[in-house]
Amino acid sequence: MKACASLMVFWLLAYPVAAVEPRPSPAVGVSANAPQATLTIEGPTWRLSSLRGLDPSALRGAIRPVTARFKAGSVSGFAGCNHFFGTYTLDRDRVVIGPLAGSLMACPQASMVVENAVHAALVGTFRYLLADQGLTLLSAAEPILTFAAEPAPTLEGVTWKITGFNNGRHAVVSPLLGSTLSVSFKEGFVEGFAGCNTYRASYTTADDAIAIGPAATTRKACAGTGLMQQEREFLSALLSATTWTVAGDLLDMHRADGERVLTAAGRLD
Repeated sequence: MKACASLMVFWLLAYPVAAVEPRPSPAVGVSANAPQATLTIEGPTWRLSSLRGLDPSALRGAIRPVTARFKAGSVSGFAGCNHFFGTYTLDRDRVVIGPLAGSLMACPQASMVVENAVHAALVGTFRYLLADQGLTLLSAAEPILTFAAEPAPTLEGVTWKITGFNNGRHAVVSPLLGSTLSVSFKEGFVEGFAGCNTYRASYTTADDAIAIGPAATTRKACAGTGLMQQEREFLSALLSATTWTVAGDLLDMHRADGERVLTAAGRLD
């Protein structure tokens, strides 16, 4: 996967949203085929499988799967190039989504096409249906977006190779040419290679929230151009992470303000 490196700014989607006053009701859409006790809109990570008006091949051409997750009034996910977050309300089998905010990075054209389509389609008022481990958002009885529930993601059991990290100047950059950065999580400890030294820190998680640090490192000094600066910036980014998501073999971590701190591709240990 080619990492994207560019200045990150914040955007706000100002699409009009119809107001719906929530009433106490289960967070489950109406479906004759799916028991309400086993499937809800809230909790799972939903992977987008189709979007009205978007060629299915475009989704396959994105740099990683498009996802959405609904939890306690907050929706977050990946739109094709950037991470997004926002709010939603539920009223029986209706969901009102938006407005949304997130980071804005430049990605390959195929990914930007997908992201623009997702931005235009995801904000609004929908009826939702749950069936066969799938979620469909409808407008006027017409399916707009369909999703499939992903297996529960895990951080552990994987060695993650860093593909991008936040350099502390609001930019996610690729590792220096010829250098390797890695991270792995196991039994409450995170460790890996920071480009010159190995490191180790404790961590705790609660669902998709994470707290890391402080980190201990070996004390080697490396002479390569920029290696020591890269190491400091990478470790600072890692320790600032407060949330994580995994889609397929891709890890994405963010700070509390939504700014991305790192991306990584994984392999099973």
